[in-house]
Amino acid sequence: MEDIYKVILEEALAGYWDCYFQEDKVMYSPAFKALFGYQDNELPNNIATWINLILPEDRPKMDKCLREHYDSHGEKAFNIDVRYKHKNGSIIWVNSTGRVIEWEGNTPIRMVGCHIDITGKKNAEHELEVQEETFRNAFEYSPIGMVLVSTDGRFLKVNKSICDMLGYSAAELTQKTFQEITHPDDLQADIELVQKTLRKEISAYKMEKRYITKSGKALWILLHVALVFSGNGEPLYFVSQVKDITERRLAESALRESERRWIFASEGTGGGIWDYDLRNNTIFHSKACLAMIGLEEHEFSNVPGEWTKRVHPDDREAYIKEVRCYISGESETYSNQHRVLCKDGSYKWILDRAKVIEYKNDGKPARIIGTHIDITEQKLQEQQLQKTLDIVSGQNSRLLNFAYIVSHNLRTHSSNFNMIMDIVTDPSTSEQEKQELYNHLKKVSDQLNDTIINLNEVVSIQTNIGIQTAQINLRSYVERSVELLTNEIKTLGVEVDNRIAADYVLSYNPAYMESIILNLLSNAIKYRSLTQRPHVIIDHLADSSGRNGFIIIDNGIGIDLKKHGSQLFGMYKTFNGNRDARGMGLFITKNQVEALGGKIEVESELGKGTTFKVYLN
Repeated sequence: MEDIYKVILEEALAGYWDCYFQEDKVMYSPAFKALFGYQDNELPNNIATWINLILPEDRPKMDKCLREHYDSHGEKAFNIDVRYKHKNGSIIWVNSTGRVIEWEGNTPIRMVGCHIDITGKKNAEHELEVQEETFRNAFEYSPIGMVLVSTDGRFLKVNKSICDMLGYSAAELTQKTFQEITHPDDLQADIELVQKTLRKEISAYKMEKRYITKSGKALWILLHVALVFSGNGEPLYFVSQVKDITERRLAESALRESERRWIFASEGTGGGIWDYDLRNNTIFHSKACLAMIGLEEHEFSNVPGEWTKRVHPDDREAYIKEVRCYISGESETYSNQHRVLCKDGSYKWILDRAKVIEYKNDGKPARIIGTHIDITEQKLQEQQLQKTLDIVSGQNSRLLNFAYIVSHNLRTHSSNFNMIMDIVTDPSTSEQEKQELYNHLKKVSDQLNDTIINLNEVVSIQTNIGIQTAQINLRSYVERSVELLTNEIKTLGVEVDNRIAADYVLSYNPAYMESIILNLLSNAIKYRSLTQRPHVIIDHLADSSGRNGFIIIDNGIGIDLKKHGSQLFGMYKTFNGNRDARGMGLFITKNQVEALGGKIEVESELGKGTTFKVYLN
């Protein structure tokens, strides 16, 4: 029978032992030795082997348990959990049990028992203790309210945060139920969720409701509830987390009232409303909002991005950037002006404003409400005003420049006249000297006449308000200028490439057009390249706003714009050392272009040529 027991122990992976005290002999089974990582022949069969395997700190506990077994003559069982040293250096937990089976009086002669490895069990128990301690600390010291509630609603355990929140002590609160302190208007909804949880229809729930504090004040809370079950699936208790959201609810209430007033005020001024729900990623545009761009409600989707697609390409990047900055919190306010495509293909200017009225739990916007106001008329007035200011500014600038030129040039001629007359009337001046002075006086007079003619031409351009325009064929005007300059073109071998379409027509003053083309073409010939065949290209152009005009490109000597750019269109300004240059051509050309609201631009590089771009209004 004894052999049968040994087999059973070996099969159960328990190491058995048989100790003979008088002989200092212990029979350790192979499973016993394997328990500590040894082969059968690696451990001597004596009591010292056992003693040496036990962790020194646990030996007193083992000795005490054995002594109590001996002293009680086996009445008190020998059963103890102690730590042993494994061969690999690790520590294992072992349950040691045994009994003295032979006595000589009160002296134990023979004792048998077994060792079972319980390391896994002990580790699990330790892990459970750590988890329980962690939960206990998290429960007690949580900044939000933590509560254990029985299935019938009684508070079983509460932490300091919930006590501070409600004004009760822990002893007072554990005498109450959640039903007693829940606001009557919120109680039924909470009870229904509790019942669903108990029926296992839901595993947990959260809700916003009101508690009544000890002082009688209503307190808004965010409640998270989960049910804890036993091993056999029976409900034990609820674990509840309670967060005070009173301030948030009051702020939301105030915000809703503000929103209501804002919407009322906006609709009353003829504006439209849009409402962006970031939780569901949908956006609503009011009827008035869509009517601004000629659409009905069924013609516009509630998917975000539909409005953005209609924003003018030149405005879209700034519009998207400002919206994103506001949503991300980079900017505190949002206001943007942009153009939107209407149903009829036209564009309207919209003033877009918005503000966040709801936030998610992570602090990010959950809902944004905005307004659209049609400011097209205002924008047109601003543009017209700016255009008028630009004209007045240009006229003032030209007037100042003109006044300076008149003062300087006439004063110079006046001084020449006075000097000559002083010499002529001098009695000591000979007749021959007087004759020479008369000849010089004629030259001064001719120069004054040229100056007056030039100034008169400038005045006629700047004061001619009712300049007449007509439909003119641009190509034919270029051909006319080429014909006028035929001798120079042939003599100098200039190649003129007129690329303007034969049927290209625009509205402009004929005299101005002829003067502008002639001046620019003659300059291209005058300042031609001396190292290669002169080549001039004339073509039509148009800018992004739809204004038409023409471009003249040459491969001439070019102009140093860094040095002379600011004076290029000045009166009497010359830059290339040409003795025939008067410095009037570009000045008059610029005045003729701007007189009808146009503009002239220049690009040039020394040694490579010059390009003039003329935009006609």
